[in-house]
Amino acid sequence: MQTIEGPALTSPARLCFIVEEKYENDVMPSVVVDVLSRWGHDVDVLRPHAVLTDISALTGASRAYDAYVLKTVSSGPGLSILDAVGAAGLPTVNDYRAIRLARDKVVAASVARAAGIPFPTTFFASRSALLEQAPRGLYPLVVKPNNGSSCERIVRVDSPDELDQVDLDDSGYLLVQPYLPNPGYDVKLYNTGDEVFAAVRQSPLHRSNDVVEELIPVTPELRALTLAVGRVFGLDIYGIDVVETPAGWVVLDVNDFPSFGGVPDVARKLARTVLRLARRAATGADRSASAAFAPTSVSSLMEASA
Repeated sequence: MQTIEGPALTSPARLCFIVEEKYENDVMPSVVVDVLSRWGHDVDVLRPHAVLTDISALTGASRAYDAYVLKTVSSGPGLSILDAVGAAGLPTVNDYRAIRLARDKVVAASVARAAGIPFPTTFFASRSALLEQAPRGLYPLVVKPNNGSSCERIVRVDSPDELDQVDLDDSGYLLVQPYLPNPGYDVKLYNTGDEVFAAVRQSPLHRSNDVVEELIPVTPELRALTLAVGRVFGLDIYGIDVVETPAGWVVLDVNDFPSFGGVPDVARKLARTVLRLARRAATGADRSASAAFAPTSVSSLMEASA
């Protein structure tokens, strides 16, 4: 057998990347696929927007992969395919149940707040007309699609008089939160599976601000917060958006498999994690995302992670 660079299974792994149209020409995850292929692993790319997917064959014993990896938009068809694979008992990266927890933002808010993760007060609106019921003391408001991604269609509403300018009904259900005073930029925290990175990012609510997007040092507090979120949600590869407020760091969003922009040598780091998770599943050591709901406190999670 060919010598395989980096961590590997006892034989070349068989991996299936489920990649939707929005990402098929992006750097991520194609660079991870390239690294795994160079290491000698057998990697197939399934494009659900372009092929009729035979679920029976995909989950059958003769076609079973060591792991299935998803890179998809929030509510795209790839998520249903991953759910089908996971429901058949096959390993997915991330765990398909954990992805569902993070993708539905109102569910993510509930999970985070129940665990004591610092997260904004959150309201759910089935249509934009219901925003007029928001308490006046909640303003300014931040309104975003409940299944949004890539910081798209996030708006700030400073007063009830501005509500008639908000038309997001074609975005589906909406999430409503109070605007939190902050420095005018976001911080992205990334976990590649074994390392945490932090980066300053342009805020979707402060597009006019001149922000230098760059990696910044990961403080013990930021690292502990990142790892606590991963344990609460059951995620292995993920990112979180945070802002620094007068009351401390607050989590705004949780993303499975983000872009990891600026993270050094990220393709190799993610490739190693995918292989490690495939090995964990192959040895029967895979954990259930339901473990995220074990009674605990965020302070104990952060103390354990620090």
